[in-house]
Amino acid sequence: MDPLHRFGKQFIFAYLLIWFVGSLWMMAVLGSGSVQGKLLGVDVYLYHEYACFGFAGALGGALYGLRMFHEHYHDLTTQWVYWYLMRPILCFGSAIITIVLFQSGILLLQVGDSMAARISVAFLTGYGYGKFMEKIRALTNTFFNGNGNGNNTGNGSNGGDQPKA
Repeated sequence: MDPLHRFGKQFIFAYLLIWFVGSLWMMAVLGSGSVQGKLLGVDVYLYHEYACFGFAGALGGALYGLRMFHEHYHDLTTQWVYWYLMRPILCFGSAIITIVLFQSGILLLQVGDSMAARISVAFLTGYGYGKFMEKIRALTNTFFNGNGNGNNTGNGSNGGDQPKA
């Protein structure tokens, strides 16, 4: 019997469930303020909000992964195992980056400045990770290909530091 069908499905389910419950738990721990001091040389107090955003994104990614696992249980192949394993991790990082992009003003969205609003955006980033990556790709094309400003090709043909004539 194929090991994927023997143990792989149970492993993926348990893995996603651990990410789901663990993200909720870590958000509660970080929100309670009970974690103090330094962790691996990083002051936890300074970055606990970003960790909450990351766990909110991982929560959204794990929830989406659990939903897809349920819907496509019988279609699971080895190719999709990596998708399930990477989803919460990628969503963790992308949720933090989304909040940073909103705070910097690069991404514009009318969202309140409250912690709950930012956690909600982070969760939605994790849940809709594929759509988020499409937006990041479009934003990158606009920034570096010059799609938003006339006919600039973005290829550096003017030396990169000279204004266009």
